Amino acid sequence: MSEQQLANKPQLSYTKDQVELVKSQIAPEATVDELKLFLYQAQRTGLDALSRQIYCIHRNVKTPNGWGKKMTIQTSIDGFRVIAERSGNYGGQSEPIITYKENGEIESCKLTVYKFRGDIRYDAATSVVYWDEYVQRDKEGKPMGLWSKMGRVMIQKVCEAVCLRKAFPQDLSGLYTGDEMAQSTEETPAYLKAHDNVDDLELAIDLCVNTTELSQLYALNNDIVEREVAKEITKLFTKKKQTL
Repeated sequence: MSEQQLANKPQLSYTKDQVELVKSQIAPEATVDELKLFLYQAQRTGLDALSRQIYCIHRNVKTPNGWGKKMTIQTSIDGFRVIAERSGNYGGQSEPIITYKENGEIESCKLTVYKFRGDIRYDAATSVVYWDEYVQRDKEGKPMGLWSKMGRVMIQKVCEAVCLRKAFPQDLSGLYTGDEMAQSTEETPAYLKAHDNVDDLELAIDLCVNTTELSQLYALNNDIVEREVAKEITKLFTKKKQTL
């Protein structure tokens, strides 16, 4: 890492009390080794776990021995952009190229990330991602949440994240955005369901880790959201969306 990169990246460190806070509030399911890895990634990238710039997410996945928990370290696309800018040699990116199937559905997105070597701007990485590999679908096979309303934006964000990680492997290896990981698990998180009371729904809103999950939760609980007595719920959804 260059002197400029070191100067641009915040030097994060955590006190013993802060580590305990991360363990209890940010990574409650992490093992000792997983917590060490998470804190290492936070310090390496300069993203603050206590400010929720970086997340430790455990999801149920199928293993040869049945179901188990797997940790992924996630951030937002904005976190990826911050890390790229801090590198000191990020040269921007091309306009995304989106292709479509015969039925009008999005097929793929292609994007190139540029870097500087001295005064020379060059193609550092080009990535192509496919709609069917990342789109979140409901039980009827239809795109859901923001994937149904803002499909081009969502696939562009995924493509940008994949391409930035390819262009900056030293800084972004092992990091993923929530939009990339939303389709990667075999089981939907337990809180993404129709709730029968406001208290449970409020807790579920707080547990959402990306806008896709938040939109899905909103759609599943439209009855509660539309009740006159639940206007505060709409405000909670809006406030949570601003933090993701």
